Amino acid sequence: MIHTDTPNGKDLVQFSKYPDAGIDMQKLIGTQHLFCRYSETREGFIVTPIANMTLQPDGRITGHSHPNEGYWQPYDYGTVPADKAFAFVGAGNKFIPSSVWQQSFCDIPVGYYCGDPESPHKLCLVPNEPTESNSEIIYVIASCLPFYEHTVPKLLEELLAEGIEPARIKVVVNGATTDEDKTINGVDHAFSKHNAWELTALYEAPLRWQFDYAMLIHDTNQVYPGFRRKVETFNQHLPWDIIPATPMARCLLGLYSHQFLMSCSGFLQQVDRMPKNDAIIVEVAGELIHRANAVLAMGDPEANGAARQPEWRESADFFNSGTLRVRRVFPTINLHKYTHTDISDAFNL
Repeated sequence: MIHTDTPNGKDLVQFSKYPDAGIDMQKLIGTQHLFCRYSETREGFIVTPIANMTLQPDGRITGHSHPNEGYWQPYDYGTVPADKAFAFVGAGNKFIPSSVWQQSFCDIPVGYYCGDPESPHKLCLVPNEPTESNSEIIYVIASCLPFYEHTVPKLLEELLAEGIEPARIKVVVNGATTDEDKTINGVDHAFSKHNAWELTALYEAPLRWQFDYAMLIHDTNQVYPGFRRKVETFNQHLPWDIIPATPMARCLLGLYSHQFLMSCSGFLQQVDRMPKNDAIIVEVAGELIHRANAVLAMGDPEANGAARQPEWRESADFFNSGTLRVRRVFPTINLHKYTHTDISDAFNL
């Protein structure tokens, strides 16, 4: 569960940007951690998983295999004693470091890459207990008035087959003539006059329902076995604002905390009637990622916890709508998204 003594919001950002000197090696050694790239964003930071790993007392690395992280050893040349610092060293030479670690925040060791290609970027090791979350998670389907009756029923079948209870599934239908709540076959539907594509679902969800995290999906998604398990099993060391399905939250897919969405309510309200091309710009720019304080990209347990990029596949008329869409696979969560090949088709919905 999320640590209750962990700082939130701006305090957490300050701790991450100005970490404490030294690492508690007793907490680190022998405990599985999520090895991540650390990147500062406009309002906070994002950690992108590379792999699960464990530092063993004898200097071995288990659970992860890469020449850069062949072994670990104490580091005695920095600003803290050697028993509070370490370096990853190459598997071949066994002494030249690839990264050096001397700082930490919230029990998260922080290091800097020093290998080739030369680029002193930041790394971190997040204590990893990837157990099924005890947080209240709902699944929010973003749809629109002209299309929801055509696409939502099939997706609901797939979600129910995953064992997701109807009460945890919510449908937001944008572009409606009135704001209205309906329950259809046990599933809450929010009809909204707000009309900003998937951003409408993120605007309406925290105003209409209570939850810890909302998993945003599209009515043009298809989920495959294992989807729920992958979504609901995630690192809970920090109170993450967003846990996106890809590092830049492509298609806005991911888990969003109620608190974070409420903090964005003003912005999301302002984008009402936003043209589709502007909505795409907001998505691709990672605007919500940059508004968040703490972001953890989802990791794929089938890739040793690493974050994965979406994969482009074939194009076809998947919905018998007379328009071509391209299949985009999100392997981290066993989900496929079908995207218009011609953006003008979206304008005509």
